[in-house]
Amino acid sequence: MSQDVDYVLLFTVIPASILIMFVTFWIMRRMGKKHRWFDERHRIVQEKAKSFSWKATTAMILIVWIVIIIVEGPGLSFFLMSGLWVTHMLSYAIGTVIASIKNS
Repeated sequence: MSQDVDYVLLFTVIPASILIMFVTFWIMRRMGKKHRWFDERHRIVQEKAKSFSWKATTAMILIVWIVIIIVEGPGLSFFLMSGLWVTHMLSYAIGTVIASIKNS
């Protein structure tokens, strides 16, 4: 890891970026409510997009996990990917339980 990191720049750019992201999100949310962008059709499209994204992420995690096992064997990256996989699947299980409770 390089020691030539400009920490002043690092600690000003990251919070500024996060602040800009939240302000942009807030402005878009207010505009969307005003112009009624977030109707039922928008919600259905977003749910389908998130579902597709979740499936693509699942496939990519499995592929990367297999590559890590073949190339590096059990090491730090293997355990990081294992933790990512467990978190990914556990969040799915929790989301399923919450959605089932809300729809029953």
